[in-house]
Amino acid sequence: MPYRSSPPAAGPNLSGFNVERLVCLLASGMLELQLSGCIRIDDGKKHLLTGSGKSVSVTGPLPDEKEFLRPLYDYLNQGKPMKMEKILEDYHYSFSGKRLNALIGSIGESLAQEGLAQSAEPGLFEGVGRFLPSKDAIHRVVDLVRSEILEEGEVTEDIAALVILLEKSGVIREYFSRYEQKDMKERLAAIVKSPDGVLVKEMLDYVNSMLDMIVVFIAAST
Repeated sequence: MPYRSSPPAAGPNLSGFNVERLVCLLASGMLELQLSGCIRIDDGKKHLLTGSGKSVSVTGPLPDEKEFLRPLYDYLNQGKPMKMEKILEDYHYSFSGKRLNALIGSIGESLAQEGLAQSAEPGLFEGVGRFLPSKDAIHRVVDLVRSEILEEGEVTEDIAALVILLEKSGVIREYFSRYEQKDMKERLAAIVKSPDGVLVKEMLDYVNSMLDMIVVFIAAST
């Protein structure tokens, strides 16, 4: 899956985070863990708030190729199911704390080891080192997205899910024109409704439900 190895999904640097990018990071990380057989996400009882009531359980060991998700996996691996609300709350309220920093650092180091990013000194008010994606890595991912989504032909679920992350995090505006964004939305809408768009719909549901919940957290804390 492309989420970790696609620098544009993290924006110009892996520490330039806002709430939307935090949600997309968690959503993509948990989806990767789920597809690797590491966790299970249960719906639980239906609530008025979209996405609330979901719980996350660890079901298997972390594969070596997913070691960059070790901080998230270890956090989830507490011997009992964790409510999605609790996960979001813990990561949101540690926005400049150890949980988020550890996950960003692990992903950034993994990208740097593959030559897809390079570390940089943290800014004056940043508590974690920055990782800047290489221009070559950015161009490759942007070209791949453009070739699949904006041209006629098969669209893989991985790339479609990645575009959802780019759109929901606001990063897509940095790499694609308004006209291209409009075409992407129309193409994704068709994919989500198709029998082959299960992964894409799941990613969309993940991100939307998390954004709904975190808006409530922020409103409650102000």
